[in-house]
Amino acid sequence: MQARTFCAGTINLRQHRRTHMNRRKKIKQLLEAHAKKANAKLAPKSNKPKYISKADRLKLEAEAAQEPVTPAE
Repeated sequence: MQARTFCAGTINLRQHRRTHMNRRKKIKQLLEAHAKKANAKLAPKSNKPKYISKADRLKLEAEAAQEPVTPAE
């Protein structure tokens, strides 16, 4: 086994590689999670209808009541 000296002292090379790989893995997981969230935002929305507030629903009902109903021939 080789030993390398760092500011904190002597660290086993195998331990250094393990911690380095763990750091890489965590960073990779974070980047993948961010990418997944970004893709989810860009993906088509569900079939759930868009929310319409109560005030807007009342306005739509009032407009519908004002329009004259034409009988179908």
